[in-house]
Amino acid sequence: MFLNMVKRYIEKFQLFQKGDRVLLGISGGLDSVTLLETLYLLKKEYNLSLFVSHYDHKIRKDSYKDALFVYQLCKERKIPFFYTASSVPTYAKREGLSLEMAGRELRYNLWYYLVKKYDFQKIALAHHLDDLAEEIFMKFIKGTGKRGLAGIPIKREDLIVRPLLFVTKEEIKKFALERGLTWREDETNKDLRFLRNKIRHILIPFLENNFNKKIKENIRKTAFLIAEEEELIEELAKSKFEEIKFSLEGDIALKLHELKQLHPSMRRRIYFLTFKSAGIPLFRISYSHLESLENLITKKTKGPVYLPGNFLAYRGPGYVIFTKKLFSFPYFEMAIPEEGEYTLPNKQVLKVSKALYTKDFVKPEKSMCFSAEKLVFPFIVRRKKPGDKIYIPSLGHKKLKKLFLEKGIPRYLREDVLLIEHQGKIVGVWNLYIHPEYEITDKTKEIIILRIV
Repeated sequence: MFLNMVKRYIEKFQLFQKGDRVLLGISGGLDSVTLLETLYLLKKEYNLSLFVSHYDHKIRKDSYKDALFVYQLCKERKIPFFYTASSVPTYAKREGLSLEMAGRELRYNLWYYLVKKYDFQKIALAHHLDDLAEEIFMKFIKGTGKRGLAGIPIKREDLIVRPLLFVTKEEIKKFALERGLTWREDETNKDLRFLRNKIRHILIPFLENNFNKKIKENIRKTAFLIAEEEELIEELAKSKFEEIKFSLEGDIALKLHELKQLHPSMRRRIYFLTFKSAGIPLFRISYSHLESLENLITKKTKGPVYLPGNFLAYRGPGYVIFTKKLFSFPYFEMAIPEEGEYTLPNKQVLKVSKALYTKDFVKPEKSMCFSAEKLVFPFIVRRKKPGDKIYIPSLGHKKLKKLFLEKGIPRYLREDVLLIEHQGKIVGVWNLYIHPEYEITDKTKEIIILRIV
């Protein structure tokens, strides 16, 4: 009965393909042990190769016992086992996160790393219907608005799958007892300092006893329908994301005009696809971040929008770009006497090299290229200063400030733009301007490449 129900969800939402290499996140608790047993029993039917990842959060002194327990389960079933340990409390304190959010972020970062390194096609997690109900109530209470009533998706990005999502904790426990399974009890699940535990042990039982005994069953029906709709909407969002995204100096940018034409709900989907693509921590995104992006798109605010993980989003001419936060540094001048690597005040590294110029030369990302016949050592790399001017043929000299205005460079980015000075004149403004005498032409034989690495 239980296996048939799980198989029905696996096939309905195409959670696995024949021959998938599947990484299971196993804590040792009832839910994850049941997930391990379920997929172990189904692995021949779906031709799955199973691997287990256990993350030791170092919250409890005896947490190593959970790892030993999971290791033994894997040994008995001849399943490869990955063990990872780090202090979640330390990370949470450093990043200003709750223990739950810190643990989640570290686990998912690990799983994505393992997927790339060992070519896994799926990450299987043990979330169930009770988790889904708790997640929905948490979102109502915290007001994040992320994905709304969809709660926890049964499938995300065709990578993360949750085969047990529509079965209850009670159904899971019944199956585990029938199979004679044992599991580890995590005492932190009873700690009412955590919001999720308050919802689990206080709010949901109260609603069941006083309002509707079948509240979880109703959530299951609603979530099932939403999951089907989510799958369709997500595919539409991915398609539109591919149409309007482009790379700008190694960062992800979105075409502004096309973005503004979309329905706000579709824009939010695209924001999340952008966050993931840029490496912005998804778990830290709140409703206020999404609202700020909407205000940026509609020009209610000028920006920038500061995002988790030291990222920011700002408007450029015809686009919105998502980039690592740039920190202003004081005025500096750095002499460049020869080829080599030079550390800038913002800790970025400027690599200076020479190369022969050919017609098939491709400019590297985050670089500027000059004619080596004109730009000779030594030259200076510096920050802007009052009165800086550049030379424009037929116009004479123009203030640097005017160039920034014409190029749509926001004020908060201007302080960090690198200038290249040679023999007392500005010959380059990073990726905005090159003095006409220093440009590469068909007659150029050798070039100097300045690259941020």
